Amino acid sequence: MPSNDFNFDFDRPLPQAKPVAPPSNNSSEPQGQWEVVDNEEVIEAIPVVEPEDVWCRRCGENSVPVEGRCPWCDAWLVGKPPRRQRVYSLDDDDEDDEEQRYDDEERHRDVEYAIPVRRPYLIPPAVIVSVSYAALLLVSVGFLFVALTRGLATEDDVYAATAVVELIDTFLTFAALALVWRAAKQRLPEGTLAITWVAAFPVLLALLCLNILYITVLRELFQPIGAPQPERMKITFFIVLIICVQPAIVEEVFFRQMTLGVFRRSMNLHLAVWLTAGMFAFAHLFNPLGMPYLFLVGGVLGYARVYGGLPLAMIMHFLHNFAVVAYEAWK
Repeated sequence: MPSNDFNFDFDRPLPQAKPVAPPSNNSSEPQGQWEVVDNEEVIEAIPVVEPEDVWCRRCGENSVPVEGRCPWCDAWLVGKPPRRQRVYSLDDDDEDDEEQRYDDEERHRDVEYAIPVRRPYLIPPAVIVSVSYAALLLVSVGFLFVALTRGLATEDDVYAATAVVELIDTFLTFAALALVWRAAKQRLPEGTLAITWVAAFPVLLALLCLNILYITVLRELFQPIGAPQPERMKITFFIVLIICVQPAIVEEVFFRQMTLGVFRRSMNLHLAVWLTAGMFAFAHLFNPLGMPYLFLVGGVLGYARVYGGLPLAMIMHFLHNFAVVAYEAWK
């Protein structure tokens, strides 16, 4: 007789279920049950993630990427840039290429950028800046050539020739700026305007003290070899105009607005500031001994423009030049 593996003791009582206390209303522990409201399940809402700012290595801006790119310099910020490879076949024709180009333009036209970097220039902005800078240098070289060959007999002749050179520089600066205005735009970082304006004037005072010390050392070094000492300068409206007002406006527009703005689209912020400072110092061909100090001044004015705006750089430039003129007239 086969054995029966399922032997039950029918005389043994069945185990009783233990009573479970109902959950309290104040308990924050999950109960493992769905809440039912009007016979519909309550689904937990998905939190909305706000886009975060990403720092760009190229231009130094903190901004929300647009299609993975920096809205200021168009550098790739998020992930790896896509690799596009055009595959040609025998069936391709010119109409397909035109249709593909039209679709790409329509897709990019709907994207809002802080600066419309995707619209190409007829001439690259960096080329325009380089050509205009070379033109400024040629004007300065021409001024030095005329001063050495024909000779400028009086101080008034020097000031008159300087005024002519500055008029040419003004025309070249604003003509070049009109061509690259979109690329020269610069955004002020949030929260830096007030502190930059407060810190600018103590820094300017330190620069002036360094300038006086630098000039004094140079004069003491060259005095034993018979170097001529400059005469006391007279403060007139014309001198203030050509030495203080015009450079403070035109040089700041050319170097700190146009050149720095264009360079920030293709390189790091600090590299752009100091490269612009080097160009600013080298533009003063008539003052070669002052180029190291002018390089430092150009860097300070560049950071003043980046964090405090163009008006701050202009005011600092004017006050610096006016203080130098006043010192030369007072001593």
